[in-house]
Amino acid sequence: MQAKDRSASTGSGLGGAARHALRTFTLLLVLLLVASIGLVIGTGSDEAEPSATELALAEGSAAAQALADTAATLEEASASADAGPYGALSEMLHLHAAALRPPGETTAAPSPIFSAAEPTAPASPATAGPPAPADFLADLEDSYTAAFEAATIADPGPARVLASAATAQWLYSRTLAPAGDAAVPAIPVPEVRYDDGAPDCAAGTTLEPAPGMDGVRTAVLAEQRASYAYEVAAARAADPRQLLKRMAEHRAAETGGAAVLAYHCVAEPLPAAGYELAEEFGSDPDGALRKLEEQLVGTYADLVGMSAPGPVRDWAIRQLAEAVHYVSGLPAAGPGSAAFPAFPGIDPSEYPRLMEPAASLGSWTHAISSSRSPWPGRC
Repeated sequence: MQAKDRSASTGSGLGGAARHALRTFTLLLVLLLVASIGLVIGTGSDEAEPSATELALAEGSAAAQALADTAATLEEASASADAGPYGALSEMLHLHAAALRPPGETTAAPSPIFSAAEPTAPASPATAGPPAPADFLADLEDSYTAAFEAATIADPGPARVLASAATAQWLYSRTLAPAGDAAVPAIPVPEVRYDDGAPDCAAGTTLEPAPGMDGVRTAVLAEQRASYAYEVAAARAADPRQLLKRMAEHRAAETGGAAVLAYHCVAEPLPAAGYELAEEFGSDPDGALRKLEEQLVGTYADLVGMSAPGPVRDWAIRQLAEAVHYVSGLPAAGPGSAAFPAFPGIDPSEYPRLMEPAASLGSWTHAISSSRSPWPGRC
């Protein structure tokens, strides 16, 4: 009887083993589910979302790569006399694609600039041909406009490269526009004005440790020096009208920079009675003025790279584009002089290090040394 009672209370040996196996299986299943959920959660938390800067770089790189391929196609389809601009532009755009490529990427990521367009049916071999120049110019405009916009919000270093590349692409579009029956594009960067809303600053305000303000003061000093140099050159010239016009433009830029400083309660550097000029200014004033203008380009490119997103950087981007536009219209310093670089305001020796650490830039040495990239004339 006792044996029977024990059997009734515990069940048969087979039934107990089955229940034990079922409980074990259920426990293992729960553990596997928990482990799999933790794995998914852990994977998602470890993989950071790309930043706005990384997205902008990926889009700019993809846009430049697609445009480089299209420009190469247009070069092949053009007559030999007209092939130069597209060939040089293709080389420059390849450099842009490499410099803007985010670290760790070996190929350019898809860009919304191009993926937004409706896909077209492939042309038949009998009707296949190069893209229309007008379509190419429209894509080029999309590229440099997006790069200018991205430069206003990106991290300082990438912002400098984005603004420089955008300026180069914009100038090329101005040269190609007449051939493509398109309007010559203006600078797609609005002017920054401080006409209203300036804060009340304490009397005797001096330089404060505000981001980018030291760079603005440097730019204002450079504009003061430039206007003085043009004033001296105009006094020695037989026809000083163009020199006086450029002097007035530098003074206007100086006024704009002073307004930026005043808005941030930073004292404007007082202009000096005179500035030291380069030794060659007496023998070659045109060459000396050209070097001075090129130095201004570097000053504004550096200011883009040292300022935080905001009005200061916006002003620097606008001044960079205007300065490069002027330099692009100056005659070359002489036979054999270096062509204007693909990244205005950035020394060619920096090209392999523009976006460090980016492994893809290690192969730039040959590309830089063989790139012709002549700059377009001013339109």
